[in-house]
Amino acid sequence: MDQRLERIEQMQREMQEQLQAQTQEQLAKIQQDMKEKIEREKGKSTMGNDNEDPIYSADFALVNTQPQPEVHPRTIPITIRPQLYQANVSTPLNIPIGLSSKPGDNLANPFVPDLDDVAEMEKEKVDLAKQLDDRCKWIEEKFKAMETADYRGGIDAKDLSLVPDLVLPPKFKTLEFEKYNGTSCAEAHITMFCRRMTGYVNNDQLLIRYFQDSLIGSAAKWYNQLSHAQIGSWKDLAQAFMKQYGHVTDIAPDRITLQNMEKKTSESFRQYAQRWREMAMQVQPPLL
Repeated sequence: MDQRLERIEQMQREMQEQLQAQTQEQLAKIQQDMKEKIEREKGKSTMGNDNEDPIYSADFALVNTQPQPEVHPRTIPITIRPQLYQANVSTPLNIPIGLSSKPGDNLANPFVPDLDDVAEMEKEKVDLAKQLDDRCKWIEEKFKAMETADYRGGIDAKDLSLVPDLVLPPKFKTLEFEKYNGTSCAEAHITMFCRRMTGYVNNDQLLIRYFQDSLIGSAAKWYNQLSHAQIGSWKDLAQAFMKQYGHVTDIAPDRITLQNMEKKTSESFRQYAQRWREMAMQVQPPLL
């Protein structure tokens, strides 16, 4: 549970960082676009001033004139503060509105930025934040659904055990069983199991409990799906097992199978000979 919450929080942090990086990139692009527009307008204004004809004649001269200090009109900055999604970070964007304050600029053609582009970019950021929020909610719902599925059966040991009231006999030692994986004869496996449990064949709870130790693979998964309501005795378990795997029977080897039997790279010749003799005893029809 804690690991899943940490994963959700980590994903949210990564999404927030991604959104913040995209927002910073968009703001930098807006600033660059505004700067390029200002430079283009300044270039046009300078060219216009150079081409204008002077308003005085060629022989006109100014007498006793004092140079007037240049007056640069003040600009009114507009600060646009983008609202980042779940982050206390704001990057102000100052856009000068009005006449340029730099000497030599054309005072008759002030540059006014297109605020529609800025508004469109703000709208895209809001849409991106909404998509991110929806994605986070979707991930949280998926995790909640997974948690509900994992714990729908409960975690009480008594609910999960087929024999919750089992009491082990005094001096009972756990036995080793040949494992059944669902691909061999089911009847032969039950016979082998009961013979290994000789001395406890009248203890149904003990038989039910330790039968799972003789199963592996798909057979063990089948056992874990059983419930206490289905299995009330060893007979119920044996019948359910035969119903599930009764169609699986051992096929006796024939002479061709024995002839094609090869030595494994991981076994010695003595082991190979022993395995060959065991199979030869099972061949049908029997060898002379």
